[in-house]
Formats: sequence, C-alpha cells, structure tokens
Amino acid sequence: MKKLSTLALATTLVGAALNAQAQITLDGVISATEIGAGNYVSLGKFTTPHDPGKGFGNAGLLQMYGANANGKLYVGIAGTIASGNNNFQLYMDLPNKSGVPVGTGLPTIAGSGTVFGTFAGGSIGGTKLDLEADAAIATTGQFDVQAAIYTATTGQAKSLGGGAAITSDGVPNPLYDATGAYAIFANTRVAYKQSPDGGLLGMTGNPGAANGGGAGSTGLEYEFDGKALGLPSGASIVRVFVAYVSGDAYWSSDFIPESVGNGKAYNTPGATGGNNNLGYSPDFTDATNFPGTQAAAINLVVLSSRQADDAVVAMSVFPNPTQGQATITYQVQNTTQPVAVRVIDLLGRDVRTLLDTKQTPGFHDLTVPTSELALGTYLIKVQVGDKVATRRLAVSR
Repeated sequence: MKKLSTLALATTLVGAALNAQAQITLDGVISATEIGAGNYVSLGKFTTPHDPGKGFGNAGLLQMYGANANGKLYVGIAGTIASGNNNFQLYMDLPNKSGVPVGTGLPTIAGSGTVFGTFAGGSIGGTKLDLEADAAIATTGQFDVQAAIYTATTGQAKSLGGGAAITSDGVPNPLYDATGAYAIFANTRVAYKQSPDGGLLGMTGNPGAANGGGAGSTGLEYEFDGKALGLPSGASIVRVFVAYVSGDAYWSSDFIPESVGNGKAYNTPGATGGNNNLGYSPDFTDATNFPGTQAAAINLVVLSSRQADDAVVAMSVFPNPTQGQATITYQVQNTTQPVAVRVIDLLGRDVRTLLDTKQTPGFHDLTVPTSELALGTYLIKVQVGDKVATRRLAVSR
C-alpha cells in the first residue's frame, strides 16, 4: 500500500456569513502577495528541469497552489501550455460525490471530441489515479476548457465553452455551458496568462521558470464555486491532481504531486530520470514506478454559526465508508496542545483510544485500522485542547 503524503492546505469556507480569507486576483499570475498563510499555499512542484529534447519540450508544469475566499475554491497552476490541444488536466475528488475508485481504470469515453476521449493511439480510459476521480477539468493550448464527469463505471465529457472558451491575456472568463451533469462547474471562472513573450520561448519565457513556479509565475487559475461543488457543512477534504497531457491522451512527464524519480522508468526501460513521457493510460497507483501518493489534500471547513469548534479542529475522515483503514485529518492551532482521538459506538461507549498526547501546531494525519472493528457505524471523536469535533465512520467489508 502506498504511503499517504499529506500536502494539506488549511482553508476556511464560511456558510451563511462568508468571511473573506484569501485575497486572490484571478489574472493568471501567481503574485508574491498571493502566496503565504491565508492565501495560496503550495500543493506540490514539478522539480525536474524541462529539457527541450525530452518530455513535451520546453513547456509544462511548475507548481500547483490552492486557496479560498468568500466561498470560492481556487486552484492555481504555474506553467506554460504549448499551442494546440496539449492541456493541463486537473482531477478532483470531491466530498459527497462518488466517482471512480482509487486504482480502478478511468472509464473509456467514446469519441475524440474532447481531450478525455478515445483516439487512434490510446485513450484516457484505463488510467489509474491515486484519488477517487469524481470530475476533471482541462484547459488546452487552444484555450478551450473541457470537463469530464465520472461515476464508478461511466464517464462523459464535453467542452464548457464550445471552442475557445477563454483568452490568453489573464482576463477571467466564465464557463457558459456548465449545466446538467456539469453543474458542479457552474459559476466557475478561468484565467490563463501566456508568458510575456507570447509563448514563443515556452517555459523559458515564463517568469516562474527561474524560481520553480514561485512568485511572478504565469499560468492557469481556476475559481470554483463551493456551493456548486457541493461542499458539505463541517470539515471535509478535496483532493486534486494535475498533469500535462496531449490532446490525444498521451501523458507527458509532468504531473503534480510529483513522485520520486518522476516515473523515470515508466514506459522507458533503462531510463535514469528526467522528463520521460508516460505514454497512454499510466497507472499512478503503481508504487514501483510512482512512489508516494499523486494526490494533494485540501482541508476545508464549511461553517454555520454553530460550528466554531469544527473551524478550529478542521476534522475529516476518509474514505468513508471504509474497508481496512481510514485516515483522520485534524489541525492543532497556534500552540502545542493535548490531543485525544477516540472511537465511540452509537451508545456513547468508548471502543478504542487511538491517540492521547500533546501535538505541535499544524495539520496531522492518523490512520485508523478498522479490520478489528465489527461492521457498523461508529463515532470518531477528536478533542484538541477544549475544542471537540465528531464524525460518523461506517465500517464495511
């Protein structure tokens, strides 16, 4: 089993009275004032230097960010998309949605009308991800924005703009066709900023090429509407993964979160590292070629006026229902505090104490082995200092 690497972004989405948190300007630029606590937090980097003679040449990914403000979830992707149908594909595991399970190949989508379809050389179908794939959104080098919606066994995709949906000048553009099954992208806005040289130099012309996708980077920014995404009250997790893929389903070397060695041997026998393309339908759950977990966890809290403790503890439990084990995520704010984590039955009786110690500030993960628990529903109680949060956990086999 692959070890979960937590790339946690502490975000707060407020329900009734929406308080401004991050200050993000949707303009396709990751500015210095947008990076830091309360604003954009890094969700991972692509650290391998881009080689014009490898990968997809001198274009691709640099760094991925996440932030929130006023009920909006932001994902910023520093990098450069080459002209044509090469595209940045962002996959999302959303709470309250059921998509393709981890390790199950994505369903094949017939036709070549979108980048999520089937082509002469291969298909996005069959790709195995390290997150449950509920939905995906892609922006191409022709500035079209396309989306895919998945269930456990089916997939569908279409353009949300009918062609050139956005511009390359950083002006935010709405998606006009996010209806029906695609309504989770309702009220989404997208901004892409081509590098100052107009993209002629590819990655070399991106101001972020010199600092690994840091301040000043140009690229792609999404503003998602939390209500449309279906974010529930209380604490939850959105998991994301981004990759650079051709318009006919061929995966480049670039993906974030990056794995150690960057999939260096995958489909490239004898390769020793650096910008080696992955080909068709890679298996990111293959721990030999892709060590680590290719999914970044964004911790979210959607509050009502009576959920102050939830805001502090920011607790979530996933997967839920679970088989074998679940992961509890919570935060300790400000200073080192006593933390107790317990499993309780529905009659209020303690079943197991998982943790009783002091912990330092930050987000923490705790694995719950459920194989020794009887089938049924339990309560997971997390107490941090004097703040308590409780979530139900269903154990199945």
